[in-house]
Amino acid sequence: MKQLDELNVALEQVLEQLRRIPAEDVQTDNLVSNLHGMVGERQLLLNVLVADTNMTDANYLQRQLALTQDFSKKASIIMADRQALLHASSKNKRQISVYETIDSNR
Repeated sequence: MKQLDELNVALEQVLEQLRRIPAEDVQTDNLVSNLHGMVGERQLLLNVLVADTNMTDANYLQRQLALTQDFSKKASIIMADRQALLHASSKNKRQISVYETIDSNR
């Protein structure tokens, strides 16, 4: 349980860093990769915890479920923001391309 609690804190920190830094920051790729690894590790720890017949602390399991939902919500918000940035960038590139084509046809 201690390992899971420490991982939860680390996950929260990575999500907060991703929320704060710009998408163009070189650190972003590493943070996303770390987040992916942490989520996988957390899933394994939760599977072990749920399968443990000696685990009788329902409140702890409920807290983990709430954290899972919170992490998922935060990650979805970050992902949506990044997708919006990519969409805006793509739209801007298309507009520039149109203007370049018009300019070259003069």
